[in-house]
Amino acid sequence: MKNIACLLVFLACFLSCNKTEDDTTIHDQNQADQTSGSNTGDNFNEPEEPDNPGGNQDNDAANLDDITSGFESVMNIYRIPGAQVAITRFNKIIYLESFGKADIQSNIEVNENSVFRIAAISKPITLTAISKLVSEGNLHLDDLIFGQESLLGTTYGDLPYEDQEESITLYHLIEHMGGFSNDPNDIMFDDNSLTHSDLIAKVLDERSLTYSPGTQYEYSNFGYSLLGRIIEKVSGMAYEDYVKEMILAPMNITGMNISGNTKTDAYENEVTYYSNWMDPYSMNVSRMDSHGGWIASTKDLALFAMNSDLEASVPDLLGPDEGLSYLQSGNWNHNGALPGSLTVMQVNYPISYVVLTNKGESNFQEVIQAIRTYMNDKIGNRQVWPNNDVVNDL
Repeated sequence: MKNIACLLVFLACFLSCNKTEDDTTIHDQNQADQTSGSNTGDNFNEPEEPDNPGGNQDNDAANLDDITSGFESVMNIYRIPGAQVAITRFNKIIYLESFGKADIQSNIEVNENSVFRIAAISKPITLTAISKLVSEGNLHLDDLIFGQESLLGTTYGDLPYEDQEESITLYHLIEHMGGFSNDPNDIMFDDNSLTHSDLIAKVLDERSLTYSPGTQYEYSNFGYSLLGRIIEKVSGMAYEDYVKEMILAPMNITGMNISGNTKTDAYENEVTYYSNWMDPYSMNVSRMDSHGGWIASTKDLALFAMNSDLEASVPDLLGPDEGLSYLQSGNWNHNGALPGSLTVMQVNYPISYVVLTNKGESNFQEVIQAIRTYMNDKIGNRQVWPNNDVVNDL
């Protein structure tokens, strides 16, 4: 189990959140992130929405068929069975395409209702929930996490806690600076039978912090798992319920859920996941809830993007000064990777995009980079766009 977990430290933690307006990487975590994050894409900003935002009154003449055919080529190169792609422009979903097979054995095609594990793209959703609670005064960035009069108190593990453990703040968890290490393995991939409480106790009892909180960045799924528990403690609701009711519902997102673990746990319209690297159904994905456990469609995440880009014509869930960390820019990207899943999301105005796939192998870094480069090139070099909303104009 330890060998699997060590392998997955690099896998499932592969993502970076970047401000794309100045090509600055917020989290300098490892070479994989720097490689994928350094190609943050063209800054797709246009000064104002033109009178004819499509650049062409004839939507047929401005079709995006070349994006479809080119993406099919990318899928063929990397043998991706199925995928979805969505592009938004000026707060319209102008492109929503499904590709390939949701299930090869049953010959089921991916369609616009198919849902995928989104892996680490779950983190911006958790960060949005934390931002909301901070904006409402229910949380503060300098709130302590463990110890007397802290957010999670002394419930977990054996007392006394180490002094450094009692100095971890909410800000530290948000920015992956809590001092936790993934050595000898990422605790979130430990024994599937362990609960969140078990894992927290195990870290506090068996692992001293590697760094003083606030002094060193190290990507931490465990830290974002703690954010999920904080949301539960402060809101009095289960993490999934709070996010669905307070974050997703106001964005008109109704199709997202926390993933199950096995094939029999799959939701209606959920794709089958493929990987020769590791069995996609051997992990406790539901326990990853707040750091990597959501399933969604690209339509769901396109709506999330339009409600997170700080552009006023579609009022964001959070005010311009309420989002924390990279959410403050309205211009960021996030990648995700698990066995059987590779995901890419770019949030910007006027153009955002989302790509979800149902295959994840050991070359995940190369594939994500290829997808991001392809999408950025297609979007950045395009002069003429359709102006129809493929969802609301049907």
